[in-house]
Amino acid sequence: MSNLLDDLFTGGVSRRKFIELASKAGLALPLANFALSEVAAQSITPAAPAQDGVKFSPANIGGGGRIERDFYRGWIKNSKVPMVEGYSILDAKTAEVQPWPEIEGRGVYLNFSGNVHMDSAIWEIPAGKALVERHHFYEQLVYVVSGRGHTTFTQKGRQDKFEWAEGAMFSIPMNLTHRHYNEDSANPARLLVISTFPFAVQSFGNIGLITNMQYDFEDRFDSSPDFFQRNARIRERWEKANFIKDVRSAEVVLWEERGEGNASMYWDMSGNTILEPHISEFEVGHYKLGHRHPYEAIILTLNGTGFSLAGKNSLGNNDAVKMDWKAGSVVSPPFYWFHQHFNTGATPARYLAITEGDFPKRLGIPLEVEQIEADKEDPAIKRMFEAELQKARGQARHDDEEHHHEQHAHNHDHHDHDHDHADGIAHDHQHDHQHG
Repeated sequence: MSNLLDDLFTGGVSRRKFIELASKAGLALPLANFALSEVAAQSITPAAPAQDGVKFSPANIGGGGRIERDFYRGWIKNSKVPMVEGYSILDAKTAEVQPWPEIEGRGVYLNFSGNVHMDSAIWEIPAGKALVERHHFYEQLVYVVSGRGHTTFTQKGRQDKFEWAEGAMFSIPMNLTHRHYNEDSANPARLLVISTFPFAVQSFGNIGLITNMQYDFEDRFDSSPDFFQRNARIRERWEKANFIKDVRSAEVVLWEERGEGNASMYWDMSGNTILEPHISEFEVGHYKLGHRHPYEAIILTLNGTGFSLAGKNSLGNNDAVKMDWKAGSVVSPPFYWFHQHFNTGATPARYLAITEGDFPKRLGIPLEVEQIEADKEDPAIKRMFEAELQKARGQARHDDEEHHHEQHAHNHDHHDHDHDHADGIAHDHQHDHQHG
């Protein structure tokens, strides 16, 4: 699989072919069961073709001899952390995790292969334990997949804490010393962590710098003990908050420009200048309009069932790949691919999307968001959606009928058991009377 990923980035295999393989493999492709070790706090060797150890720019680029460096791909290739690669995973709550000594817990790094600025990981905190204390020179958002606990945060010798439970989302300000604790003594807790670690690695090429730098970002964190309690509406569908108690039930504001029945809420968190989270909800029997954007996105399904399409140039003419999702699924469409989300379930579907906002524009990337309006949509997409709806409803009826038959059989067995039990009591009573 590692060779296939290298082929993707060197042009040996197309992104479409790669995402098809990822989808067929159950939405998550294991790299290997590596022996784990601490990541060295030293410069990273850039990824390069195996044949000569160095990749040079083509003849018409950079004088034909520039060494092409990719520090993040180098880290991916040489890291020993537990890792999966691809474009999605089916369920963050049940995904397999492995021992991860660096965090003093278990986990898995989600290498979404189309991303070079953002990444994600699942961290599991053992029952009644804590992960290692840390700080980092990059932005980070945390969603609580399962469990309950608290996080301590320390600056200038003062320590405070805030509590969290399943469904909560918070952002750790850059370089703030913190530690996550599991308050359940019987069950592990799981966190989904999204960060700008890849961008930091690509920028500096040095793990030691981004994990050991000593600097207090006072413009992002003011040392206040109520930092993770503030929440203020700043625009129509924007809030400034550093902690959301439960994003699954947080308020959303109607936004039908994105599709009939669509509603959303965005957050400005912890002074972040890159990571931009929002939730979006759309009704039963509806879907979001197809679109693409010049920024990376990591999308967690909070509730509901459905599917997404992703295609490099279009979503019709069999160009798109279909990916099913449910609560707990994590999807990351490749950069600037068209994608579209469809609700085939019996309840409103809601997802949490973390994107880069306007960061690529600040980097000078000359691309704009594009949306496929309803009158420009390939009619085949709506026909496919209606067919998927019928299939889902048929499956739901089948499941209901099976449940009804099972319940009827259970009740029948229970009635027979009660009848036999009553006969037994009568028999025992007669037996006692005869021997009285």
